[in-house]
Amino acid sequence: MSEGLATPSAVSAAPAVVTDQMPVTAAAVPEVTTVTAHFKLVFICVTVITVLTLVASLYIGIFIEKPTDAAKSAMDTCSTLANLGFGAMVGLLGGKAVQ
Repeated sequence: MSEGLATPSAVSAAPAVVTDQMPVTAAAVPEVTTVTAHFKLVFICVTVITVLTLVASLYIGIFIEKPTDAAKSAMDTCSTLANLGFGAMVGLLGGKAVQ
């Protein structure tokens, strides 16, 4: 036989690992949460929209020296959308964790 191939006696020569832990039951095994492509798409879209509205709100607040009523209204709308987007992300993650 070739030296590179493992023989049955070489494989069985490995020492057995003995642990004094309790046997694994069905209740001890944590459930696995699967993340589908659809969930990833929705979460990424919500995150991108949230970041864009937050950036727009900050841009209007910082770089517009004398904002008109329309600019103030746009800034408030963008701020509200950013808050709603953050709530949606928390809701998506919480809903996924409960499943």
